[in-house]
Amino acid sequence: MITIQACGNADNPRAVTPDSELKASSCLEDLNLQKLDRALDHCNAVVMSHTGNPVPLIDRSLLLTLMGRDDAACDDVTKAASLLKQGDRSTDRLLEHELEVRQQSCRHRATMTGNG
Repeated sequence: MITIQACGNADNPRAVTPDSELKASSCLEDLNLQKLDRALDHCNAVVMSHTGNPVPLIDRSLLLTLMGRDDAACDDVTKAASLLKQGDRSTDRLLEHELEVRQQSCRHRATMTGNG
């Protein structure tokens, strides 16, 4: 089993409702790589429950990347970066670094596909 810390998606047609019981870091808990659609549903609920927190977006971007949905993943990275800049709280340096790496990956992908 892979354990990854740190995921709602407009691409998912199923309705997602916020759940105050979900932790912001629970997006990728118990991730089963054979059931990525189910993991995305859970992650979407986490994102919806923590709209002002960049952590679930960063996590969902990883999930979307695993699913081959790179454009949606990069959209989440952009949203997470925006939230991080708006945040009034001190930011975890590891979180900042992870986001920087994902932003670089998205920029590189955009350049390789001729969109950057």
